[in-house]
Amino acid sequence: MTEALSWLWPSLLALVTTVLLVLPLRAWLIGRRLVDLPGERRSHDQPTPRGGGLAVVVAVALVLVLISPHTWWPGLIVMLVLAALGWSDDRSELSASLRLAVQFVAAALGLWLLGGIVNVELLGRAFQWPWLWTPLAAMAVVWLVNLHNFMDGSDGLAAMQGVWSCAVLGMALLCGGQVGPGGFGLVLAGGFAGFLVWNRPPARIFMGDVGSLALGGGVGLLALAGAATGAVSIWFSLIVTAVFVVDATATLAMRVVHGKRWYTAHRQHAYQRLIVAGWSHGRVLGLYAATNLIVVAPAAWLAIRYPVVDVVIALGVVILLAGAWWVIQSATRTEKQGHE
Repeated sequence: MTEALSWLWPSLLALVTTVLLVLPLRAWLIGRRLVDLPGERRSHDQPTPRGGGLAVVVAVALVLVLISPHTWWPGLIVMLVLAALGWSDDRSELSASLRLAVQFVAAALGLWLLGGIVNVELLGRAFQWPWLWTPLAAMAVVWLVNLHNFMDGSDGLAAMQGVWSCAVLGMALLCGGQVGPGGFGLVLAGGFAGFLVWNRPPARIFMGDVGSLALGGGVGLLALAGAATGAVSIWFSLIVTAVFVVDATATLAMRVVHGKRWYTAHRQHAYQRLIVAGWSHGRVLGLYAATNLIVVAPAAWLAIRYPVVDVVIALGVVILLAGAWWVIQSATRTEKQGHE
């Protein structure tokens, strides 16, 4: 608890700094015409500046380097690499192959800095297969980076999830004795909480790829830190991030099965279906936040309380959320959406 309290004011400072930075950044983005326009495959109906995640990245980096009691360099470096990639993509669209290549480089760099993943526990038994876990971990980080980008399509949704995932993983890492990664998570949560002030419905600015890629990379590195040190199991991290992981993964699988290009813009995620069906952005945000509190939080507590069966708990959460995803898809399906 003492360690958590020592990170409280750096987290609050990241929050306040982000809030203050967004205002001039928003004006600058509008002046540069870095604006997302409404479209058939977008979920907003007003021109809105993108790239606001830059404020979060700058605020978090400044706090970690200049103010925080401990700077966790692996997380900060990977976050900055992915933020630079996202900022470049926000300004001039990059090819999918280049984006993917840089994401894998960032994931590999993070794993190298952490020393790789040596073992993963399953039902209380440790399987020491670093030759398998390390490449799988790299792919998992890249997927987390991309799915946070895919899920950043409704006002406040990705920012809310960023606050949730980073705060919970950060606290768990601190309780596991990992001061650097834990503090990084709390400061990152503070930054996205500050951004949520501007991004909540109706959003006055979008985080853009600079924010969503940095967020996905940050969450991925927190999960890797837990797995590499044994402080937090990979199954706990899956539970904490399950709301986004299930929606994005199930939607990707559906599109692949139906022969669609998974990397192109669409409106088939559960949150997008709800918006098309008439739900407000605020109502969607409330649903996802409530799911974290009512379903995910108790499951995460159970995973900590009964670590031997954490994989079973994680599987139960995934099945439950996948069922909810299927219900939403079925209830909101239209002939037009079926051909997207």
